[in-house]
Amino acid sequence: MKRTTQISALSVFLLFTLLFACKKEEHEQMIDVLTSKTWKFGMKDLNASTNPSGTNFYFAVPECEQDDTFLFKADGTMIRNYGLKKCDGETTANKTVPFSFNKQTKELIIDGVKYKVVEENKTQFKYVLVTITGTAIYLLQ
Repeated sequence: MKRTTQISALSVFLLFTLLFACKKEEHEQMIDVLTSKTWKFGMKDLNASTNPSGTNFYFAVPECEQDDTFLFKADGTMIRNYGLKKCDGETTANKTVPFSFNKQTKELIIDGVKYKVVEENKTQFKYVLVTITGTAIYLLQ
């Protein structure tokens, strides 16, 4: 009887250890958030408190790009699908470009352009680009 109780207790302990050992740290899940769904440009910031200090402005999404979608794949490629609205006679259906993400520095590079990630969750992914006139804020939702 005592041996059965010990084996049961050990089994429960091992089960909890296995479950909690597999839990990822929040910063390790950032790339998972980015690759978790198909994104569109956001038109309204859902959390302005994460904006950097200083002079900021939101990227003005042209009307012809408001229906575009972005799919970040785990293989380091991003597929931009151009929606039904086309800019300046654009006829391409989609474009694939490389991207990378550094978890430690929160640096996102899309097609050679470096951005700083300031917010990432399942509803909003916010990244910024410092320019000579201020910080451009990009929203994906």
